[in-house]
Amino acid sequence: MSLKSFQLVEEFVQKRNASAAVALVSHRGLQYGPVAFGRVAFFPGAEPVSPDTIFDLASLTKVLGATTIALRLLGEGVLDLDAELGELLDGVPEDKARITAAQLLSHTSGLPAWAPIYELAAGPEQVVPEILKQPMEYEPGTQVVYSCLGFILLGRILERLTGTPLQDLVLERVIKPLDLQDTAYNPPEAVLPRVVYTEWCPRRKQFLRGIVHDENAQALNGVSANAGLFSTASDLAKFAQMILDGGRVNGHAVLSKQVLSLLSRCYTQGLNDRRTLGWMLHNPPDSSGGRLLSPSAIGHTGFTGTSLWIDPEKELFVILLTNRVHPVRTNDAIIRLRPAFHDAVVKELLQV
Repeated sequence: MSLKSFQLVEEFVQKRNASAAVALVSHRGLQYGPVAFGRVAFFPGAEPVSPDTIFDLASLTKVLGATTIALRLLGEGVLDLDAELGELLDGVPEDKARITAAQLLSHTSGLPAWAPIYELAAGPEQVVPEILKQPMEYEPGTQVVYSCLGFILLGRILERLTGTPLQDLVLERVIKPLDLQDTAYNPPEAVLPRVVYTEWCPRRKQFLRGIVHDENAQALNGVSANAGLFSTASDLAKFAQMILDGGRVNGHAVLSKQVLSLLSRCYTQGLNDRRTLGWMLHNPPDSSGGRLLSPSAIGHTGFTGTSLWIDPEKELFVILLTNRVHPVRTNDAIIRLRPAFHDAVVKELLQV
């Protein structure tokens, strides 16, 4: 089944704002899509996009992977939201020792949004020490500053708490329970024909395909809590449906209802943005989810041109995957497409 709203995504591709896009919407259990537009690259002869085309999720990795794992560990009593960085990791300097797990998850840690760690770290093992050297930008808990660096630290915390590498944690705690068929770090060579191209990488002298776009994730050999997962719209739909179904898949609890209920709570009350654990809460008028989603809707975007919004109140989720960083990252038309698309979907399906 299709929607008239998908025409906005088709026009986005026709105007060459991305070579590829796949959209999927589900409302009250009725699925529309996935609908595919474009080709995997702007190169002559590039393969057409299909419903099972694979995209670099960029920061959707934060919610699909690390946040979900953190919530599972929270439910098991392994992770404490009030636990401080100084007790969770070794070698934490005094100015960062009091940062809590909740502040890392809600982007209120005081850490910078970003730094070129990939230029500073001699190898993957040096990434966390280099992040810990970065100067603090504000007092923890006093404002929201979206920080990829904070999520890289969170990934290391999850590894330390479980004694398990992040890649294995995502496989065992997310991919297998949800039966995700095409979700992985560093996708295998066999599926590369289904992977869209992203940006030209001057260091590698190539357009990236199947290699994570995020440079700091590259420094971690493609396996990071902030970016690195590749996936399809259908796999993301399984994840979103699990959230709408109260954390359950085929009768088995992936997330407990008690833990899942935390995602309706704003952890940044009175600050400059509405955030819960890992996710954005709907915050119009400037939300990527548009103006018409419920206040309890949760969402996230990815720099490569991806987004996922889940609205439990409306029993709705919207998945939009594009490669808007191909051939270069300077195209910002995605900023206008996202809210327009979400509003069009809600108007079409709920007649509001």
